[in-house]
Amino acid sequence: MNKKQIALLIIVSVLAGWLFNLFAGRFLTAKLSTWPLLNRMKFLSPQAPIVINNKETVRVSDSEDVALAVAGIKSKISAVVLISQGTAQVVGSAINLTSNGDFVTGSATFTKPSVEFYVVLNDGRSGKIISMQKDPSASLVYFKALLESVPTVNFGSSANLSAGDKVVYIQKSGQSFFSKAYLGTVNSAQGDVAGTVFESNYIKRGFTADITFPLVSGEAVVNTRGEVVGIYNGSWLISSDSLKQSLSNYLNNPDKISRPAFGFNYLIISSTESKLTKTAEGMLVTDVQNPSAARSAGILEGDVIIQIGDRSTKADVFPEEILQQYKPGDKIVFKVSRKNQTLNLALIPTELK
Repeated sequence: MNKKQIALLIIVSVLAGWLFNLFAGRFLTAKLSTWPLLNRMKFLSPQAPIVINNKETVRVSDSEDVALAVAGIKSKISAVVLISQGTAQVVGSAINLTSNGDFVTGSATFTKPSVEFYVVLNDGRSGKIISMQKDPSASLVYFKALLESVPTVNFGSSANLSAGDKVVYIQKSGQSFFSKAYLGTVNSAQGDVAGTVFESNYIKRGFTADITFPLVSGEAVVNTRGEVVGIYNGSWLISSDSLKQSLSNYLNNPDKISRPAFGFNYLIISSTESKLTKTAEGMLVTDVQNPSAARSAGILEGDVIIQIGDRSTKADVFPEEILQQYKPGDKIVFKVSRKNQTLNLALIPTELK
């Protein structure tokens, strides 16, 4: 073999080795080295970095979710129509609750109880409203109509909403009974109750969302999954968690909804506020109506209610859930902190009208 052949062989060998190193050493070996057995025995030592790819969905826009939510919910929202002098006037929206014709709307929908009302479904079917029951604690009206096979809503948890989440307001209005949808943003979560004065007789716990347009009584608030998370009763927004509690009361006794009246207002004192202000944790009474069940029981402004019956009123439990489990006429023991004393006061709620 002459010198020229030897030189050519060396060049070919170097080139082959470089190509093998590039494709096998950097790529093939790297992949083989990820095999569990070879990795533990360390047979291969890859020269290229090992990159593990995880698929992750990154949302760029929620407009598609909003469109899907509207498309999915509009058949489950209906219009309440007043028939007077041969004309049909939409007076509110309603949420479809059961397939056999139970609905809920705001009490502001029915301002003329002596006239005929109908509910009109999204598919054009209509039914006369034959009975109504008002929940006075939430200013909601449950009604029954002569309809069957009604598409019904799914309820979400309003407690899962956070500031910045998108919600959609859905209403039925106009002679065409078409759905209207408006996008909103949650600006305070349901658990954000600092500084909020609550009325013991009414359900007002819930989230708040920006509103730049007029709402109609019975208007539904929907999350981006198409679940109902609230309803507007004509005066304030009822969260779905409170609505589900009210609905349970109605379904258990559809002939009459009886709610307790206590007659005091309160602030919720959290554990942090309790430590900072040296005040007992619980419900700080800010006002007592006169006459009222609370006044008769001896509850005073400045009292901190620390227990109702056998349930603590600490901040991890919303007091209205405790209060609304009672019926008018029940005898309830309120444990109260007053000027370094602990008192047990017996309160008997009257019926809320």
